[in-house]
Amino acid sequence: MCIYNITVDENKMARCYPGIAREQFGQWLQEWVDGMMEDTPAESHSVSPNAHTYEEMKLAIRDRIDMVESGKATFYTNEEVFSSIRGRYGL
Repeated sequence: MCIYNITVDENKMARCYPGIAREQFGQWLQEWVDGMMEDTPAESHSVSPNAHTYEEMKLAIRDRIDMVESGKATFYTNEEVFSSIRGRYGL
């Protein structure tokens, strides 16, 4: 187990995460970090595009376009996406 100390600008926190009270932020941050650690890099959808080569990104985009054109892509409404985010991060 590692312990880190971080500094958070309260004004920026209030602007970026208005739904999270100052007292709740530490718990929210811990849950967010725990969630990141549950995903392995190979399974994570949040891996930075910079972690991939140009050819890998080109192939990933081509695969997504193929899925959309073939009707196999799954689409989500904005509310579904935000509801999932709120549930995952307790917002």
